[in-house]
Amino acid sequence: MEFSLFLPHLAYLEIDSMIFFPTLVISLAFHVKRMYKSLITAIGTISPIYIVWDFLATLKGSWGFNPKWVLGIYVVNLPVEEVLFFVVTPFATLLIYDFLFNKFRDKELRFVTSRKVVGTALVILLLDFLFLSYSYTFVDLVYLSASLLTAQFLDGEMLRSRNYWVFVLLTFIPFLVFDYFLTSLPVVVYGTHSILGIRILTIPVEDAIYSLSMMNFYTSIYRVGAKVWSST
Repeated sequence: MEFSLFLPHLAYLEIDSMIFFPTLVISLAFHVKRMYKSLITAIGTISPIYIVWDFLATLKGSWGFNPKWVLGIYVVNLPVEEVLFFVVTPFATLLIYDFLFNKFRDKELRFVTSRKVVGTALVILLLDFLFLSYSYTFVDLVYLSASLLTAQFLDGEMLRSRNYWVFVLLTFIPFLVFDYFLTSLPVVVYGTHSILGIRILTIPVEDAIYSLSMMNFYTSIYRVGAKVWSST
């Protein structure tokens, strides 16, 4: 199914723009307090980790990009729009985080303990060996486990924050919209045996796990950066 909203070779750039520019306007127009040094730190630290995975996954054939919907300008084997995705996504989603934490009182979730977080991460790693034959699923769960361990090690308070999990749930709203565009056109094409085949509309369930791991990584570095920059 093709959307008239999108033009050939411009679709992915349009989607990146739809993520970025409304967020920029909201940030400036409503004077949302943002920690730009922390944001740059988070993007500069975490985005390369996902771009390297992206590069290797594309090289292996776990997924690829439909040339009909991209500009045709590549960074190694990745469309430039894909690289930009790892800038515009944290820029936009962390605006939701800033809004929640600036406007709403938080509450500690006492049932989320370090032992449970570490135990969950280790169980995910153990179960992951059941999915060795699915390249995207397997690496996806490794990243999810690593994101939980990283968040717990760097800032365990984040995972005990009610506002954090509200933030995560809210990020799935734009995720469903924009990932639907990416997977229904499709801009992103998945390789044989890379995914389980379980989908939310056209969205592989692996993409939802991918989004969660990204939020864990980006937000934990964002919070740590905020503490570091505020003390200098």
